[in-house]
Amino acid sequence: MIHPLRTGSALILAASLSACGGGGGVNSAGSNGGTIGTPTPTPTPAPTPTPTDTREMRYFDASAAAVNGAYIFTSGWQGQGVTVGVMDDGAVATTDLAGQIDTANSRDFGQRLATGQRRNAIGDSESDHGTQVATVIAGKYDGAGTVGFAPKARIAVLRITDVDTDGSELFDGGNNIEALDFAAARGIKVVNRSLAGGDFPEFAAAAERYAGTGGLLVNSAGNDGEPEPTEAPNLTAANRASWIIVGAIGSGGTPTIADYSNRAGSAADRFVVAPGSNITTGVDGQAAPFSGTSSAAPVVSALAADILSKWPQLTGQLAGDIILTTAQDLGAPGVDAIYGHGLVDFRAALSPVNPTLSNGITQTSLGDAAMMVPEAIDPTLIQTALTDVTLLDAYGRDYAASLSGMVVKPDSRDARWLRRRIRSLAGGGQAAISAGPLSGSFGYTSSPVDPEGNRRSAMTTGEVAFRAGRTTFHAAYNAQDSLQRDIMGLAPVSNAVLAYAPQIDASAGFDRAMAVGRVGFTFSNGGMDGVTASAITASLVRGATELRVSLIDEEAAVLGARSSGALKLGRGATTAVIEAHHRLELGEWSVEGYASVGATQLKIDRASLITDATPLIGNRFGVQATRPALGGALSLGVAQPLMIESGTAHLTFGSGYDVTTQTLRFANVDVPLSGERRFTLTAGYALATAIANVWLGVMHDVRDASTGAILSLGVRLP
Repeated sequence: MIHPLRTGSALILAASLSACGGGGGVNSAGSNGGTIGTPTPTPTPAPTPTPTDTREMRYFDASAAAVNGAYIFTSGWQGQGVTVGVMDDGAVATTDLAGQIDTANSRDFGQRLATGQRRNAIGDSESDHGTQVATVIAGKYDGAGTVGFAPKARIAVLRITDVDTDGSELFDGGNNIEALDFAAARGIKVVNRSLAGGDFPEFAAAAERYAGTGGLLVNSAGNDGEPEPTEAPNLTAANRASWIIVGAIGSGGTPTIADYSNRAGSAADRFVVAPGSNITTGVDGQAAPFSGTSSAAPVVSALAADILSKWPQLTGQLAGDIILTTAQDLGAPGVDAIYGHGLVDFRAALSPVNPTLSNGITQTSLGDAAMMVPEAIDPTLIQTALTDVTLLDAYGRDYAASLSGMVVKPDSRDARWLRRRIRSLAGGGQAAISAGPLSGSFGYTSSPVDPEGNRRSAMTTGEVAFRAGRTTFHAAYNAQDSLQRDIMGLAPVSNAVLAYAPQIDASAGFDRAMAVGRVGFTFSNGGMDGVTASAITASLVRGATELRVSLIDEEAAVLGARSSGALKLGRGATTAVIEAHHRLELGEWSVEGYASVGATQLKIDRASLITDATPLIGNRFGVQATRPALGGALSLGVAQPLMIESGTAHLTFGSGYDVTTQTLRFANVDVPLSGERRFTLTAGYALATAIANVWLGVMHDVRDASTGAILSLGVRLP
């Protein structure tokens, strides 16, 4: 209700408060207007012990559960270092508010109308409403009474009531203006106003001045069940960023706006809802229910204080924008005319919003970051280096985080290589051609495509060669390594190109008989899932010995492993490798051995935390013996898969935050990229008859004692 009062201001406005509170409100879509002063660094608090099942916590949980309010005890951020202005009928330092009132920033703006003198009392027996509001914000967590949503914040009591000639309290519009200007001058970032006003241009102008400081004015929406908040007329283009208007949800069940609460209406972009029924402490020091939008508004003011206690570099308006952005959507999808942005959420508001990682040059979304470390590299040291990284979110808030869980190692078996091997053996057949100088073989699959029995065939593997004098031209698809020699994909491949770039699946080249031996060149390439690689190989075969030198280029992967975002090992890699193969006959056994050594240079990605790297030196070797057995061929082997012996990555990442300069501090760490040595034992058996083919492969990893096996059976039907 609006009452005209005698005062010296041109416009006089008074608003009465019922016991359940009242007020107007809007919510914000996210302007961060205002200026940011030099903040005082706040020490990181130790999290408060998990609350026990006390009456105090039962009172708190009754309303806090809907907004994840108990998260303040997990996070440890409970408003410490923040003063919240309470523009109301005053507040008394009850047991729950003892030591919580910031007397230096509190003031009584009211007067005794009978004498025209200042009252000079920030709280007395008439201050029940303001005491309840202040306790919802900053009631101490001490196991007794009630606890607020920012129990370590302090309260600046901004008493705006006058004493009428009959001794009753009246809410004077002029006092509202004076109080808000005082809060602006004192740098109070958050002011709670659980009052209903109406069209009040002078207060709108004061809100504009307060907006210029970056302050946040949290106002109750009003308790008339109207489609518009009471304060909606006072929101202007110049002051809109400073407001959050708060409606109330009812108690119990699914969060639904209370019947009495005014709705978001035209203020939807600056509107949220919060619990409208809280147990708090009145001026008599006793716990009692406190309901209405007057009770909902201080929940939001407390959340702003919790945010500012962790991030004092923020303005009040930025804290408000975070509250709006992280609210739980209720009602119609998106911002709507009933709930505005929705129900405030303490956990979401104190958690990072679209966090980013920085290497001092580029910021990249954390959500896009993942490091897949190749099997040849041990990820442990990288994981250790990234256990304490400072990241920033969309609002410039700093978080300490461990990224070790985002650094992962693939299964010891390369899924792409094994998938290709299985595909080459499954559900099809083999075909061979021979026509003079042309020869070749193909594997294919065949599958039905319709009920009529029509089938579709696809080539899975193939080799073709054409001999012209001393020169042979050759091409291959999925056939660069013998199925028998690599035990059907279970054992390490004997071709170094495939060991470094398993995505390669096609090759073409030629070789020519010369005096020194058979000299050849092969060009290889392939890709899978956005990862590509190409290679050129020069080879020399002399008797039972073959030497190869290869240059391999990868894009979007390193040694076949794909990473992304700020955790890229690189945007690719270039590898030079030399390898040797030798075969000898020992009675019934045919023994083949191979070994290679290579140097890999990472292609540094500008956005990656890996900002430099030395060449990675890797090696590999294997021996496999084959002999006739049981009508087929038995193979036994031992190998060391590709392993990086040496190499170093230089990591640059956020290691702290300077609140005064609002800049990240960076750490520069050199991390070895060596691998963990491992050996594999393999056994295989192959049998080919006129009616069936049988392939069996078994691999045992000595390092982790794992064993894998694969069996392929093929039957030729008449």
